[in-house]
Amino acid sequence: METLHGTAAAALLPAAGQPHGLLLAFSSPPPGEEEAFNTWYQEHATARLTVPGVLNARRYQAIREDGPRYMACYDLEAPETLHRPEYQRLYAEQSEYERDMMARLPLMDRRVLKLVLASPAWSADPAFMLTVALEPAVGTRDDFIAWYREEHIAMLLEVPGWRRARLVEQVEGRGPSFCAIHELESPEALQSEAMAKTRTPWRERVIGGVSRDERGLWNLFSTFPHASRARA
Repeated sequence: METLHGTAAAALLPAAGQPHGLLLAFSSPPPGEEEAFNTWYQEHATARLTVPGVLNARRYQAIREDGPRYMACYDLEAPETLHRPEYQRLYAEQSEYERDMMARLPLMDRRVLKLVLASPAWSADPAFMLTVALEPAVGTRDDFIAWYREEHIAMLLEVPGWRRARLVEQVEGRGPSFCAIHELESPEALQSEAMAKTRTPWRERVIGGVSRDERGLWNLFSTFPHASRARA
């Protein structure tokens, strides 16, 4: 497949009106407290939707056994949304129960990211998501982004069941510098014969230099009505 140029590649650049920020929170519950953890997280996520600029919230459960058990995903108007006084107040006014739950979590990996590239939106609540967090080789940032923009996203969208791809860059957090967020109709998309076509020389060069590679496969666990919609 030829690489994208001009209008096609430019269509992947962030457009006015779409979310330009993302908050991902990877977590695991305290041992033996999964039900209590999920009840608490329902309240935790709902509270964040009261903050202007937090556009939605979804929670996903890991399909694979290794790694975090859950991922929360919040689309943001911009990463700076989380600097608003309304968001900071949520921490200042935490209940004792919330502080205790947060202190006992074996894992809470919070990452704030900015949008770099995105194919058109598909579904408000994708049933399955694949996250691929990568740390490209030093000095290869531009080549890494160009690979996604000019070749990789377009090739993935040719795979049956592969419906959307976004590339985001970390602003805050301990993860790799970039994360690709893929929306799938089903995990079967990963087994498609069409996946072999994505293994191009450009991909092999980029992936060969990656120093961190973190992957998660997730199915939709719960969604949350936005506070403004809930009041309508």
